[in-house]
Amino acid sequence: MQAVRKLSPQPGFELVDIPEPTPGPRDLLVKVRATSMCGTDVHIYNWDPPWSTGRMSPPKTIGHEVCGEVIELGSDITGFEVGDLISAESHIFDDTCDLCKTNNKHICRNVKFYSIDTDGFWAEYALIPVVSAWKNPKDMNPEIATLQESMGNSVYTVAASNVKDKDVAIFGLGPTGLFSVGIAKALGAKTVYAVAGSKIHLDIAKKMGADVIINRHDGNPEQVIMDATDKLGVDVSLEMAGKDVALQQALNVLKPTGQVTILGLPTKEISLDVSKQIVMKDVTVRGIYGRRIWETWELTTKLLRDGLDISPIITHKLPLSKFQEGIDAMKSGESGKVVMFPGK
Repeated sequence: MQAVRKLSPQPGFELVDIPEPTPGPRDLLVKVRATSMCGTDVHIYNWDPPWSTGRMSPPKTIGHEVCGEVIELGSDITGFEVGDLISAESHIFDDTCDLCKTNNKHICRNVKFYSIDTDGFWAEYALIPVVSAWKNPKDMNPEIATLQESMGNSVYTVAASNVKDKDVAIFGLGPTGLFSVGIAKALGAKTVYAVAGSKIHLDIAKKMGADVIINRHDGNPEQVIMDATDKLGVDVSLEMAGKDVALQQALNVLKPTGQVTILGLPTKEISLDVSKQIVMKDVTVRGIYGRRIWETWELTTKLLRDGLDISPIITHKLPLSKFQEGIDAMKSGESGKVVMFPGK
């Protein structure tokens, strides 16, 4: 079968032929119907720390977002059957540590990741341990189903922010920020302000339901938001970019007693005026990582069933053999989600 793999500890991926995997007693063998790209995949491509160097040992098949059709069941598996469409929770948890036992499986102390610790899904066939398998509705479009892992980050972020009837500012409109726009509106946000520096991302944000789009290159986002809210600020800020300036602005436009929820991962330390920006405004600062297992998946499926359309976020659809086009699009900063189809 064909698979995209990291073969050596240096930049780049290669499309190679490898044997079809054989399921163990607790594995599902799937024919990959769709698989998608994430920023982490680009970091692995570039061989950036900490995603690659110091943890990953090539060779590995890349990819952690998937929709696959079950074609074979391990001998110890119940609750699934051949023909099921499944996706995978990318955090493979041990279900034995203290965090797993307190319903925090997403931050398991011994967590493993597809494409870093074990083979991923940019392939014609793949194994999904049953512990991380999510059964999709049979009528779900595979190109939407593969996005649920990525979308789940945003669902968790927005749901943890209690956005109903509130003014929400979203800083950073990569895919997670774009998902968050639609999710915030679906969960009842009153007004959504979307801030980014890319026209393509701002255009998609408008399609996803943003009430006000703000190009950070054309003016001061803080001034625009404060003017629009009669100098009161917003109830909720979502920091999705992992950038110093975005977090500073997210805190500065937040009204007293508001909440800033942070999903972005800064690559260096950030200096904040904790007294002025946090303590004296009596605000809540909430960090988000991954998705709650399986509560976030349940809410994600419900939002999609209830009509949330995430298709505008897909900007590229490619056969697996043209994965390099997807990597280049991601690296350009001018793409949404890239979905690939093995066997085409």
